[in-house]
Amino acid sequence: MAGRGGAGVGMIVTVSVLGVLSLTLFVLTVVFYGNYQGSKRELEANVSQMSDFVRPDEKERDDIRTIREAASKSRKSVVGYLNESMQTTMRAVTGSPRDTVTQLQTRLAGIPGAEGSSLVQVIQDQQASITRLENEVQQADADRQRALEDLANESERVALMQDSNNKAVAALNAEIGTYRSEVDRYREGINDTRKDMDARVERIITDRGDNEAKLSERIRELQNQNLVLQNQVAELRGEKNKDILKPDDEYALVDGQVAGLDSAANRVFISIGRKQKVRLGMTFAVYNNATELRPDNAGVYPRGKASIEVIAVDDDSSTCRVLVESRGNPVIKGDVIANAVFDPSKTYKFVVWGNFDADRDARPTPQERMDIEAMILAWGGEVVEELTGDVDFLVLGERAILPPPPRPGSPIEIMQEYIRLDRAVQHYNDLFNQAAATGLPVLNENRLYTLIGRP
Repeated sequence: MAGRGGAGVGMIVTVSVLGVLSLTLFVLTVVFYGNYQGSKRELEANVSQMSDFVRPDEKERDDIRTIREAASKSRKSVVGYLNESMQTTMRAVTGSPRDTVTQLQTRLAGIPGAEGSSLVQVIQDQQASITRLENEVQQADADRQRALEDLANESERVALMQDSNNKAVAALNAEIGTYRSEVDRYREGINDTRKDMDARVERIITDRGDNEAKLSERIRELQNQNLVLQNQVAELRGEKNKDILKPDDEYALVDGQVAGLDSAANRVFISIGRKQKVRLGMTFAVYNNATELRPDNAGVYPRGKASIEVIAVDDDSSTCRVLVESRGNPVIKGDVIANAVFDPSKTYKFVVWGNFDADRDARPTPQERMDIEAMILAWGGEVVEELTGDVDFLVLGERAILPPPPRPGSPIEIMQEYIRLDRAVQHYNDLFNQAAATGLPVLNENRLYTLIGRP
């Protein structure tokens, strides 16, 4: 009984132990299964979170492996390693470790030339630009130094010039002071002279009344004497008519003929030469015949159809070049030539006065009278100053224009010029009146050109 009882208790205990063990195993199984499911869910969450940092396809990339190895050597996680590297990079680039790549790109976008370029390239470009600008600044500074030196030299030169100018101005002021004193003395002398002249003018005016009666009587006497002299001159001129070239006898001026032609060389050969006193440079007018030398009813002599100039002289002939030739009326053999002042046995005398336009600029001047005189001398004439009885021609230009008389107190130069013009006009009138009274031929400039054969 006792044995059966012990065996039963043992069975019960064994069963109880097994039951407890089974229950414990079940509980452990439930616990382990629960832990497994939790671990599995945690693993899936970790895998999901890990993909945010690195995707499975990126794990085997060389650059990712390099980063992982570098993080392992630094005993840091990849994220920590990358974060520390980013902060270090941003601190070096922007100065702030908290800046992001977007902020860096924003800042780079504001840098000219940075778009599409690497940061290193941008830095190199900026460094090159800085180097270039520093060189330019150094060159500019050198130029500035040279400019300052030049300015200093120029300032010194200007100062020397200013000092020289001041000395020159001082000397000029002193000289001007001397001149002013002399001018004052001259002015006082002029005033004294003017007072004396005024006094003399008053005396002259006072004496003029007395002299007028005497002069009037003298003028009447001279007029009577002039009439007598005019009659005597007329008689003398009548005796000289055979020697004077009168307008009615103009056709007698034929001096020779055209003996031959050389049309290709524009040459003319005439029948007079060295024996007839032909000289180089003489000019002859060419006419068809001697009758063309007669003046018309108005006393105007016709111009020749051509003008020739002597360029070579032989004993009995001369070679001439054609200066001017009428169109449609050429020089031919047998034409006659004439020069009013050419006479182998006579030299004509001329008196020349007035304003002339020898240069054909439409502005007659008294100075061109010398050109007219030189022209007459070149053609064999003689120019004299006085209208004596042996003068053959009076050549008058235009009468000088006399301005209104200057006012009292006008400058001496103006008064002297007025006196000169007044004398020139008076002499012009005296010559014309004397020639008209004596029957002397009076030639204007154009008639003179006609007589001497100038075109």
